[in-house]
Amino acid sequence: MTTMNTSHTFSILFWINKSRAINDKAEIFVRVTVNGKRANIGIKRKINIDLWNNQNKKSKEKQKSHKESIDI
Repeated sequence: MTTMNTSHTFSILFWINKSRAINDKAEIFVRVTVNGKRANIGIKRKINIDLWNNQNKKSKEKQKSHKESIDI
């Protein structure tokens, strides 16, 4: 019997689009990558640009409004 080894990859990345910000608020986007195929999704949430940590890809502050769960 021959077995086949397969490898699957999965990643999620959050980011904001500063160039499309209005009144210093930018929409949050998520990129889902599965086996090298990407899907970019706007999640209909906005955050003040100053409150976004671009290095860690998340909000700088730990406020309840920033921790909303997203049902997909």
